[in-house]
Formats: sequence, structure tokens, C-alpha cells
Amino acid sequence: MTTDQPHPQASLPMNRRVPLALIAATLAISCATGPSGPPPFDPVGTYSYSAEVDGQLVPGSMTIEAAEDGYTGQIMSDFFPPIPINAVTVVDQAVTIEASGPNGPLVIDFVADEGTLGGTWAMGEQGGTFSATKAN
Repeated sequence: MTTDQPHPQASLPMNRRVPLALIAATLAISCATGPSGPPPFDPVGTYSYSAEVDGQLVPGSMTIEAAEDGYTGQIMSDFFPPIPINAVTVVDQAVTIEASGPNGPLVIDFVADEGTLGGTWAMGEQGGTFSATKAN
């Protein structure tokens, strides 16, 4: 047996249908955004690092400090003079350090994972892996 009765919502006035549509859209958007991730990595601190240079691991330390217009700091090792850090860019857990290396600009890119950093370094035609642990 079929009936020709209209759909229950079809008989609602237009002003009652719109709020139902808005509620449904709001719920869909809130479900799509999901939970937010961790806060952006805070690069300020002292690090012990290891950089691959010509197939050998070179150990050292690095400090990053907050400055008026961003960050500053220094990269140190027994194998080269201190390297001043010119800029640090943080996007979520990804970090780029720009420094004045002995043979031109030095760029270190890494991703932070619970205080451990892993990535690469490049200076001119040279480059290699870079890993570090945040001491504080």
C-alpha cells in the first residue's frame, strides 16, 4: 500500500528547513577539521648534534636563543670556528636554520620529534644528514 503523503520536512515552513541545513553543515565542518596537532616546536635551547661530513660524523653543540626579531645562536664544533645563526624559521615541527658557514651560507632543515631532530644540512655543493638532541 502506498500513500501520497508528502515527506514530513516538506511540510515545514522554509524558515524551519534552513536551520536544519545549517546545523548539518556545521556538524560536517566540525568533524572535518579534526583535532589540532601539537603546538609549533620551540627551538630555543642547547643541542648536541651529529652532522655527516664527507662520510664521517662530526659532533658538536648548538645554541638557539630568542631575539627581538626572531632567533639567534651559534653552532660549534672542534672541527671549525663558531658559526653564527642568522635566522630560524619554524612551521609546526619543521625547522630551518640559516647560518653563516665558513664556506658560505649554511642551511639546516630538520623535523622535531619529541626533542630529537632529524634532517639535512647544506653549504654550497656539500651536504649531509643532521641529527640533534635538545638538552634543555
